[in-house]
Amino acid sequence: MTEIYLRLVDLVLTPIIVIIAIILFYNGHDLPGGGFIAGLLIAAAIELHILSAGATEARRRYGRLLMPLVGVGLGAAVSAALLGMYGGGFFKGLWVEFYLNGEKVKFGTPQLFDLGVMLVVVGMSITYLLRLSETGEIDYREEEEPEGMES
Repeated sequence: MTEIYLRLVDLVLTPIIVIIAIILFYNGHDLPGGGFIAGLLIAAAIELHILSAGATEARRRYGRLLMPLVGVGLGAAVSAALLGMYGGGFFKGLWVEFYLNGEKVKFGTPQLFDLGVMLVVVGMSITYLLRLSETGEIDYREEEEPEGMES
């Protein structure tokens, strides 16, 4: 059973961390940030959920999505490299710019590559952290059982 304060911290901080990750992802080519940092922040938000809900609940919720997430991330990164070939060179940046509510929004192959990196980092980090949390829960349960009793 997790503590109530940890569940409250998860409820409050997770959306804030995800919003900061989105901002860092979007500004990654003009300001500090990018796919790797955004991926680590999203992984931190999900790890906070793992700590508050438990590894079993988190595995039930996220487990089946992790390896496909890594595959989609690798596909996006390779696609960004290959789309650059269309522009004249491997990993050459291609950009699309448009205006949304008076703000110039640009999207390009570097952001597609960063998206791939972010998905790979999230998938692999959460896989590792879930395994680590599950091992800790197993060790904790074994310590709680009195000697001679097996479940």
